[in-house]
Amino acid sequence: TGCEMQPYTHHETQHTAGPGRPMNRIRVLIVDEHLAVRRALAARLQSFPHIEVVATARDFREGLEQAQTLRPDVVLLELKGASSLQPDSVGEMNLALSGHPAGIIVLTSYADDAEREAALEAGARRYLLKHIDTARLLTEIEAVAAEAADQAGPDVVDGVDGVDGVHA
Repeated sequence: TGCEMQPYTHHETQHTAGPGRPMNRIRVLIVDEHLAVRRALAARLQSFPHIEVVATARDFREGLEQAQTLRPDVVLLELKGASSLQPDSVGEMNLALSGHPAGIIVLTSYADDAEREAALEAGARRYLLKHIDTARLLTEIEAVAAEAADQAGPDVVDGVDGVDGVHA
């Protein structure tokens, strides 16, 4: 499919979120046209044992395919770039993830109020600048995974990776 699949492996082990609290892994898909950005985000996130970057995709179409196949908990999605994505891409990604508790975080190089409003209305849970510091990005990913799981309800959440005990 032309998607740059990284050699990330899924581990069934649980990590602790504090004394005696298990934390399941949060599965993340990164969609961005810039290879350097995909690699940098993946490297930043892989330093946390409870984050699993399941794949990266260089454009929206590949990202859709990966989202449908891999069912990530969180999608980091860039809307700007050569592929001229629009905020309605968020709605399309949400449809691809329907039936699976997942959340979309739009990452952008520069803020655009109209784009932000449209992306959030289309179902994105966050609209963040790419230069966000790692600690805040981690907090946002954890929060979005928890929100998506909570919205899905307890029947859907049981047995799904990355949704329990992820609050920072």
